[in-house]
Formats: sequence, C-alpha cells, structure tokens
Amino acid sequence: MWRRAVRSVAFTLIELLVVIAIIAILAAILFPVFSRAREKARQISCLSNLRQTATAVSQYVQDYDEAFPMSVYLAANQQNQPCALTMLAAVEPYVRNRQVYQCPSEPRALDVDAAFRVLGLPGGECGGFQFGSYMFNFAVFEDGNLPPVLSAVPPVRLPEIQFPVETTMNYDGNLAAQSNCNFNLFDSPVQGRHTEFANANFVDGHAKVVKVRESGCTGINVNGQPLRQWCVAQPGPYQRSCGNPNPPACYDELWGVAAQDQWGWCARALR
Repeated sequence: MWRRAVRSVAFTLIELLVVIAIIAILAAILFPVFSRAREKARQISCLSNLRQTATAVSQYVQDYDEAFPMSVYLAANQQNQPCALTMLAAVEPYVRNRQVYQCPSEPRALDVDAAFRVLGLPGGECGGFQFGSYMFNFAVFEDGNLPPVLSAVPPVRLPEIQFPVETTMNYDGNLAAQSNCNFNLFDSPVQGRHTEFANANFVDGHAKVVKVRESGCTGINVNGQPLRQWCVAQPGPYQRSCGNPNPPACYDELWGVAAQDQWGWCARALR
C-alpha cells in the first residue's frame, strides 16, 4: 500500500521536462525585468549623486563671490610633490561623501589619480581622489594653471551664465585620449550608462536624464580603457556650437554654456 502511494505522486519524465520548460520560460521573461529594475535603481542613485554635487557647487559659488571652482590646477601635496587639485577637492567640504562622485552603474569609469600621474605629476590628484564617473563641463569649470597642458584663465562667475537651467555642470562622462571617434586628448564625452540615457546636473541646481544614442564607434580614455561614443539625442543647446548652423553627425559632449543665436539653441565657451 505504501509503495503504491509513493508511485502515485511521482513525476514522469515528460512532466519534469514540462516543468523545466515552464521555469526556463518564466526565467527568460523575468530576468530582463529584474535587470531593468536594478538598472533603474542605479540610475536613481546616480541622479541623487548629481543633485548632491549640484547643491555642493551652489554652496561653493555662494561662499566665493559667485565664482565657480576651477576644473583643475597645479598644487603640491604634503610631501611637496606636484599634484593636480580638481573641483572635486574644492567642493568636498560641502559634500563630505566621496561616493557621490561615483555612478553605481560604472563606479570606476575613470582613474583620475592615475591620469595625472601619467601627465608627470607624481602626487596624482592632490585630494586623494582616485575613481570617478562624472565629467565636468569645462566651459563652467574653467582651466587652472597646469603646465604644460593647461594655462589658467579667470574663473566663470554665475552672472555670466544667461541660461542656468539649460547649462550643465557635471554628467555621466569620461575623459578621452586622442584616438578614433574624433576624440581629442581631454575631450569629455558623455556616456549613456542608463539604457541610452545619461544623467546630468545643471547650474540652477536640478538634475535630470538626457537622451543619448550610441554611434557605434569606440575609442580609448586617458587610462587606455575602451571608450564608447554616445551622441546627444534630444533637442536643446547640446546639438551644435554657436555660430555653426549645421549640427555635427554626433555631438558627443555636454560641454559649453547654453546660449542662443540666429538658428536657435547652441553651446559656446565663455573664455
């Protein structure tokens, strides 16, 4: 009697195969959903990072007579070694959490410290920052003195920016080396880390997603790592440079101060 009961609840081979097939189908349906949900959570966390950074920059600007920090300039560390001091170190007192400089979708996108050491600065990044995910809008955070690469120019001041809502400050990006994709050394291409979207913050303090599309071209960054080219894919200033009526096939940076000319929105340098 007991043996007959055991046989009555046993699965046949066909039944097992059917169950396995159903599980496989459910997995194929649900795994992409879970993956998208995880990426959405990372995107939200990344956007929060950029909001915090925007708030920190705004506080810095208030404390320094409406002047934005320089992107980078030459300094010396405690061992008197030449090093590069970046805007990350400048606004750190207002942030107090270095993780806000790292997007969870690509936290080690750029080794900032190693990049400066390659340039001949044994102290690397003065503030001890190593990995980062966000790029500066170098038209807002102007170049300081970093010979022989950069010459200092005056810092940008808030009243100079006519359209703060449309002008970016930091965004999902990287730092290019001279390579294909028309990348030049120290170009700052945007990166579509969030399912063809990039996150960015703006001079007025808000942060939002920016639609991008992949060009299909791959270059390298300043660390020698592969760097995919993404193009801004939504209307606004980051489609062309001011004075040029014809947008390029791929505007791959969120660089420039938002402006308008006779053809509409455009991006330009202030210096």
